[in-house]
Amino acid sequence: MRTYDALSAKDEANLERAKEETIKAFILENIARTYADKNGIKATDAEIEAEAKKVQSSYPDEFSFRRALADEHISYDDWKKDLALTVLQKKILEQITSKLPDPTEAEMKDYYESNKPKFQQNARVRLRQIVLEKEDDAKRIMDQLNDHGDLAKLAKQFSIAPEGSNGGDTGWLDKGTLEVFDQAFKMNVGARSKILKSPYGYHIYEVLKKEPEGRLNFTEAKDKIRAILKERRQQAAFSTWLEGQVRESTVKRDDALLQAIKVTTRGS
Repeated sequence: MRTYDALSAKDEANLERAKEETIKAFILENIARTYADKNGIKATDAEIEAEAKKVQSSYPDEFSFRRALADEHISYDDWKKDLALTVLQKKILEQITSKLPDPTEAEMKDYYESNKPKFQQNARVRLRQIVLEKEDDAKRIMDQLNDHGDLAKLAKQFSIAPEGSNGGDTGWLDKGTLEVFDQAFKMNVGARSKILKSPYGYHIYEVLKKEPEGRLNFTEAKDKIRAILKERRQQAAFSTWLEGQVRESTVKRDDALLQAIKVTTRGS
């Protein structure tokens, strides 16, 4: 409920919705843990640590990550426990769906023909960038680049953007994502920008790849279609599994206790 403002938090409909979501999450957690115990499925410390590093790598640094947890009033230990459950649930999903057949060529072609507008692609670019907080820092980095410095290495060392740990590779960016990136659509592959200012800091980037606007043909869209159809099958299989587990379980609700839960707001 902490995501609501004081007025919304007092809304009974929002409170009831939050209660139901909490109940569903609690039931799912217990079903998952019981199933995992019965079937010898475990989330190892190494798997949990690898997932933790993956999540933390999306933040510029350790301080930013810890601050994000603090903003949500979540302790690191509680976050780690939730992460361990997420890893366990992923492993359960993998076991449940491991024997599902892959989509056939005919199924993928049928999906493509029925959903062609989904494969209309905007013009996009892929960049390698470094983002600095201060203009003077950006000027120093530009001097190093002009002296044959390596942008990927410098991004890992100095960039304040999340992709800095990945050598500054932004992945594909659609036109209109950010004004400073739109200039890249006028540049040649391999060209480097001047220092560009945005609300996020001072950018210097190189154009890695460019793709024009257009519709993907079936061959180009095939991997995406396969992933969509596989995910649909996995979701259907998981829903069927969950319904079966709920039917086999005994779930009791203490409605008097649930009704007694109220929300109190207070000023800072």
